[in-house]
Amino acid sequence: MASPRFLAVLPALPILVGLLASAPASAQSTVPPDTVTTVALDVPLDGFGSLGGVTVDALGFVYVANFRDGVWRISPDGEAHRLTDALYGSSGNAVDARGRLYQANFNGNTISRILRTGEVEPFVTEGLSGPVGLTFGADGALYVCNCSGNSISVVDADGTAETLVESPLLNCPNGITTDESGTLYVVNFNSPDVVRITPDGTAERFTQVTGAGGNGHITFSGGAFYVTQFRGHSLWRITRGGEVSRLAGDGTREIRDGTVETARFSFPNGIAAAPGGRVLWVNDLDGTAGNGERTAIRLRRIRLVTLGDVVTDAIAGASDPAAAAGSAYDAYRADRPAQETLTDAIQSGYRLLTNGQVAAGLVLFRRNAEDHPTVAAARFHLGEAYRLTGRPEEAVAQYRDTLELDPDHAQARARLEALSGDGGGP
Repeated sequence: MASPRFLAVLPALPILVGLLASAPASAQSTVPPDTVTTVALDVPLDGFGSLGGVTVDALGFVYVANFRDGVWRISPDGEAHRLTDALYGSSGNAVDARGRLYQANFNGNTISRILRTGEVEPFVTEGLSGPVGLTFGADGALYVCNCSGNSISVVDADGTAETLVESPLLNCPNGITTDESGTLYVVNFNSPDVVRITPDGTAERFTQVTGAGGNGHITFSGGAFYVTQFRGHSLWRITRGGEVSRLAGDGTREIRDGTVETARFSFPNGIAAAPGGRVLWVNDLDGTAGNGERTAIRLRRIRLVTLGDVVTDAIAGASDPAAAAGSAYDAYRADRPAQETLTDAIQSGYRLLTNGQVAAGLVLFRRNAEDHPTVAAARFHLGEAYRLTGRPEEAVAQYRDTLELDPDHAQARARLEALSGDGGGP
């Protein structure tokens, strides 16, 4: 929703809406590449030939486990603090809404909870079998990959674990995440299958990440899934439709920074998206894997260039911000046709409106709706943009289109009733 700052300038907006440009601009926009860098840490992270998971909290602190006895909290500027050295096979991890870290202990078949003050306490003490990946669902429950048990468990607030699903498609399930609807997605270490868990607990094949195997962990950000391939020394992107493409790493084992086309990885395992979706965090192993000798964990930062980045750069100083926004949108879509832009376009559009770039913001909402003609959210937010910029008739048309696509869209129905007295019914 718009901020109070934006709402405060609404009376002046009608004089600006005529500036809206809907045709593609002739100006050229360029899309810079995504980049990979190794974070300089103030203390070493001991690996011992293995890697655990990576997660990020709402403040941007990164948590890295070593699949042995430790887990570190790392500040955004690289200051690392070891939270504990009393774990037992520290594998996957997740942070809850209160900022508490949940750390799976693969060898102990348990999950520890680490408070923000540093205290470590047992959370799940039975019912798990080789726990690795963890994620919190929309319902607040904790979901766990049981690699040894080939199953997914669900854990309630009291730490009681119950089996949610067992399936032949689960073959050492290793990483788990949710999309914005709360649907679970799982990657296996011993098979290329990416498995989707339906609300009724049924496992179905979503897609496959083939290659050298050893798929590590998975995260969801900006409308796409990102997967690490441990033995393949690479990262992969998966669209909502299940299309798989290589993001970075060509299979050559090396720790090398650069663009995603030139960067290299070494046994990447954990992966997590920072708040805002512009950064992915991955841990790499600098040394020999699997022999228990002392090695080092490297923390890699993948900077993803978003649609919002490209639009912001394009309109800075532009004489026609609306035309520049349209050109930037078209350039980004042409450069990255497989990249989902629905959410990014909506968020970027609201930012532009809030900052007084009304015409440019409306261009993004309109382009987004044209690009997603069957998606109710795209139509609804275009309607919201029209409503907030003093164009109620056009807003009403978009709310009606939204209800045609999704008759149960309560917000669109409420907006329609408020603006026209029409509830959108037959």
